[in-house]
Amino acid sequence: MSSENRPVRKAWTRHARSLVLRKWLLVALGVALTGWATGAIVRHHKAAIQTAAVATQNPTPKADATKTPTPETAAAPQPTAPPSPETPPPGATPSAARPVQDLPTVSVALPSTHVVPSDRDTKQFGAVTMSDRKGRTFTIVPAAPPPASTPQRTASAAPPPAASSSSSPPRSDVFAPVGRPAVFSGHARVAGPLTLDVQGQTVQLFGVTLPTADDRCTAPNGTVKSCAVVAEVALTQKLAGHSIVACRVPPGQRGTLGAICLDEQGNDLGRYLVIDGLALADSSQSYDYLPAQGAARSAKRGLWYFR
Repeated sequence: MSSENRPVRKAWTRHARSLVLRKWLLVALGVALTGWATGAIVRHHKAAIQTAAVATQNPTPKADATKTPTPETAAAPQPTAPPSPETPPPGATPSAARPVQDLPTVSVALPSTHVVPSDRDTKQFGAVTMSDRKGRTFTIVPAAPPPASTPQRTASAAPPPAASSSSSPPRSDVFAPVGRPAVFSGHARVAGPLTLDVQGQTVQLFGVTLPTADDRCTAPNGTVKSCAVVAEVALTQKLAGHSIVACRVPPGQRGTLGAICLDEQGNDLGRYLVIDGLALADSSQSYDYLPAQGAARSAKRGLWYFR
């Protein structure tokens, strides 16, 4: 063997010895753990067997129900339950039942009632003149009172005063307020920039208003005109061939009748004009068209292109 390979052989020999030694150490550790676990199991099993044997040899004494009492036990006095007041003692005759006293009588006064006066006994008010937020004045005329059941007028009674010829003519803005929303439909034609004629009923589109006179809009042919003219043309084209509309009157209106009208496709005509920039949302009537107006302003449609 050459002297050059001798150091290498010694190194491999030491490495092999360390591997063998490590293997035998692991085997010894495993044997020790196994022996300890086996001993613990055996000790536990022996303890359990011894406990069971002791319990079998010394059973727990049980009370004998048939066991005779001892003299000490018999001499001890037994506690007796106190007699119940409801149960009479043996041999006693039951006493007469005590009479039950009557409940006291209390007088309750009748509650006061409020009598609602009839219509004929109520004071009638005349016409009431009011003004809205836009400064328009209108008059509300109450309904006529019901006829009173009075005796016939005698001949001596003075006749009613004749109406003077100088009395002012009835005002055109006297009307009864709208009490509840009305719904109607029919063929419509355009009567103005924001006005429809539905089966002879003039309807103003609710919630929208015309732009100012200085605002300009672009017509379909490209010319710049007044927004009122362009809005009327657009509304006419919208209803061409689809003239049936359905309208709903919001409650609480005064003056000119305003309604929300939809065409046959379900499109809101007021929103159609606002989102195209041909009309403005009237926030004094409704806030429903403000989002459409914001969209038209962002897209520079209609009058917003020139502002």
